[in-house]
Amino acid sequence: MSEYKKNIKTGFPPRGFYFEKGKVDILVVGKNPGHLLENSDEHKLYSNKKSHELFDTWIKFRKDYFKDHKSNKARSSRFHKNLYKYLNHFIGKNKNIFDHIAETNLVKCSNKKREQDVLNSKTINECYDKYLLNEINLFKPKVILALGREVEKHLNKKINVDFNCKIIYVKHPSYSYKKENEIQILDDIKKQIDKALK
Repeated sequence: MSEYKKNIKTGFPPRGFYFEKGKVDILVVGKNPGHLLENSDEHKLYSNKKSHELFDTWIKFRKDYFKDHKSNKARSSRFHKNLYKYLNHFIGKNKNIFDHIAETNLVKCSNKKREQDVLNSKTINECYDKYLLNEINLFKPKVILALGREVEKHLNKKINVDFNCKIIYVKHPSYSYKKENEIQILDDIKKQIDKALK
């Protein structure tokens, strides 16, 4: 896994795993954690922490970030803003998103160079066997929401039909849908999700 890096010297998996409920309807699966957010205190949050403290730190950061995502002007926060918008559309604006979803990544470490680099199949298989498989068994989702075509492709290769869950594609939140098409596309995805949740 030389082309990937861990954020923390201890080897503790980096950001991107978040849940509030032990069983959820939807498991949101991203590609891998992006780099630490620009113009934020996130770097400071991670310094001089022990492994067991890092998970709590990330949970707090995630919760606070979603709460205050509209006022965050960091360029890299487009991912969070779009993801929050999509999930609100799929689940309902007056509901707590995290009563229904958990978040994770296909690969648990960031790319060393560019986030856009294609993932290594060996690394995907290792992460799937060691982590994602267990996460799917833990959460038992009816829907796996694949963020981007690369994630969708690998999930369709790996997910066994025995899981009894549907993989549904949504455009990676780092890239926005065209405004004139967005609502219709999100409505169509919501219909797929609603059908799978029945």
